[in-house]
Amino acid sequence: MKLFYAVSVAVVYVFIAGCSCTKLDDGNIIYVFKGEVISRSEFQSRYNVWLRRSGLSDSYEMRKSFLYGELSDKLLYETGLREGVEYFPEVKNKIDEFKKKTIVEHMKKRAQKEVYSIDDEIVRSFYLENKEMFLRDKLHRLYAVRLNNKKMAEEIARQLRQGGSIRLLSARFSTDENLSRNNGDWGLFSKDVMDDLWKRDVLAALPGEILGPYLDSENYYTIIEIAGYAYRRHLGFNRAYPLIVEKLVSMKGSEKWDKYRDTMMRDYGAKINLENLNWEQ
Repeated sequence: MKLFYAVSVAVVYVFIAGCSCTKLDDGNIIYVFKGEVISRSEFQSRYNVWLRRSGLSDSYEMRKSFLYGELSDKLLYETGLREGVEYFPEVKNKIDEFKKKTIVEHMKKRAQKEVYSIDDEIVRSFYLENKEMFLRDKLHRLYAVRLNNKKMAEEIARQLRQGGSIRLLSARFSTDENLSRNNGDWGLFSKDVMDDLWKRDVLAALPGEILGPYLDSENYYTIIEIAGYAYRRHLGFNRAYPLIVEKLVSMKGSEKWDKYRDTMMRDYGAKINLENLNWEQ
């Protein structure tokens, strides 16, 4: 990994060497790009998380390399947009594949609950009867702001990194009603219920650090603050909910799901030839 990093840094320096970088007199600004002002606290938060995830040691040169790496990503992204790269087949296919995967996962969860007649009361009963299944050695207490507007999310993240209160900002601006009602308290998470988009960053972060915004799997731009930890605690019912549904489905076998799949195949006119699976013959 360190060899890859060293090569990446060399490429970054070559890429950005010709850039005309204006010195900024404001001691709280790291860089400005296309009207976006990146403060020292915002940059430092991302850098510290990256450093711990990478297992590297802090130094001025490492900070400079991370800065140039971040800027080169932005420059390459803007260049790609200008050239219409998102419409190139190899890029468009990846975008479409991500969209397809998200839709399939959403529909599968919904269909499983309907096919297996799993309602909230069944899930709650399972939780109460099997609570020890949800005991975790370590939980992360998270505060969050979740919005549907990207620019507003970026502005709130900037305010938070300058010392704003996530509880006040979430109560006022979160479009996630539960978060707004709870003044930004998102509750306790174990790593097996974290969104893959931000799990690695949360696990590497320290209390007080601001992460995001992330466009998460529920289509919110989510900004997270690590509030602290809890040890030897049970996951709450709402957090354990998807794990319970998954467990209940696995206990019920595949017969009902097979019938549901076959019905969909008939509805869409799909045809298969199982004999052709014996390609050794």
